[in-house]
Amino acid sequence: MILIIVWDGLRPDMVTAEHTPYLDAAAKRGVFCPASHASFPTATRINASSLATGCYPARHGIVDNELYIPVVDPTRATSCADWRALQRMADAEGGPLLTAPTLGEILRDAGLRLACVGSGSPGTTYLTNSTVAGPVVNWAVAWPSGLQMRINETHGAMLPETSTSVERTDFVLRVLLDVLVPEYRPDVVVAWLTEPDHAQHAHGLRSPEALEALRYLDGALEQLVAKLEAAAPRGALDCILISDHGFSTIAEPIDVNTALVDAGLKGAPDTNDIVCASNSLYLNGNARDRLAEVVEFLQCQPWIGAVLLRDDLLPVAPGSMPQSAVFGYHPRSAEVMYANRWWDGANVYGAPGSIVQGSSMAATHGSASPYDINNTLIAWGPSFKESVVSSAPCGIVDIAPTVLHLLGLAAAPSMEGRVLQEILRDGPEPDNLPVTSSAREALLLTPDGLRRQTATYSAVAGHTYLDQIALTEPH
Repeated sequence: MILIIVWDGLRPDMVTAEHTPYLDAAAKRGVFCPASHASFPTATRINASSLATGCYPARHGIVDNELYIPVVDPTRATSCADWRALQRMADAEGGPLLTAPTLGEILRDAGLRLACVGSGSPGTTYLTNSTVAGPVVNWAVAWPSGLQMRINETHGAMLPETSTSVERTDFVLRVLLDVLVPEYRPDVVVAWLTEPDHAQHAHGLRSPEALEALRYLDGALEQLVAKLEAAAPRGALDCILISDHGFSTIAEPIDVNTALVDAGLKGAPDTNDIVCASNSLYLNGNARDRLAEVVEFLQCQPWIGAVLLRDDLLPVAPGSMPQSAVFGYHPRSAEVMYANRWWDGANVYGAPGSIVQGSSMAATHGSASPYDINNTLIAWGPSFKESVVSSAPCGIVDIAPTVLHLLGLAAAPSMEGRVLQEILRDGPEPDNLPVTSSAREALLLTPDGLRRQTATYSAVAGHTYLDQIALTEPH
């Protein structure tokens, strides 16, 4: 059995012997990958889709944490936490929700089984196996519908919105162990746990509340692994723990809607001429004629760290970087994407990494900062090397191809990730892999001087990963 467990929002530097002793010990006896990468935008639903498909947004189609879906709501952005809205979008398009084959589909077609549980939003859990090629259980809903009826009989009703993240995690793990493992006998399990994301959003990195969430997760992980080892054939359990993104402290606020209105580019905060959706700006009607002005405005804002234009629109606004530079650009993509400015400053608890963001929360993610892009990846079990730190670049897109390889299956041609041979017991030593670095620039001459937007990448074995996007302001 292969267990893929996701701790939402876990930064690698939050794994410590003091607060996560079980995971820290697993990292020391297995493989720790400090150069792992999330997909950009560094948000949950994008990376749930990358985990499921082994692809970046340009191929899987979930290009932001919110999307503008006029068939669902023509007035505002729709959160991808809403699984029904996502499926309505796909139904209106007449195609699949994820526009690339998924791990669940490939396993099903090979006669193998995937089981997914999640204590985050229903949309996140749904995206881990959106064609329900195997059982999928969230705290609020389960697929297929017959499974939810079975859970209602054995574990009572699904949980209400007022339930806590601990209650939700306990619930889905109980269902996994009581129902899914004995009745479905999965070959692969995905368990997506919503902490420490919630605690970090609300209270900040390394806050007492965030550290308590880590301690709870650590204990839950130890119990889960022990029970799955007992249930796995011959006790053979391979474990891969990954996070979907890193995290940054919100040090300065910005209201993007208000900024666009004040600049005369948007009619009012609630008009749909420009729809703000997480890292995206969708332009409708006459606003499309103002695309160059919108881009020029963004490029001059002190809260902006990157401006990314749909590739087909680059001639309209020189000095922009194409969305393909961050492995985006899909038919669902907005005309403009952006990333907020970041820097190294620490919060009150000493955790480095700060950002400008339009939110009242303590901390968030979504930027092209290394603090948000660098996610956690730890692997242990009979298939993996022991006591190894692999500094080779890797990422969340590599999980699906690696899992398929462990099961003797080839990756789908659509998958952009690679098999992480260097972490496998019989694979090459990580230090022997040649790693290269590169950069891509977008330059804009402003009245104050040259504005330089630089995306940096690392590459190994023919696969390239986005490390960060940094902005050099004119002096």
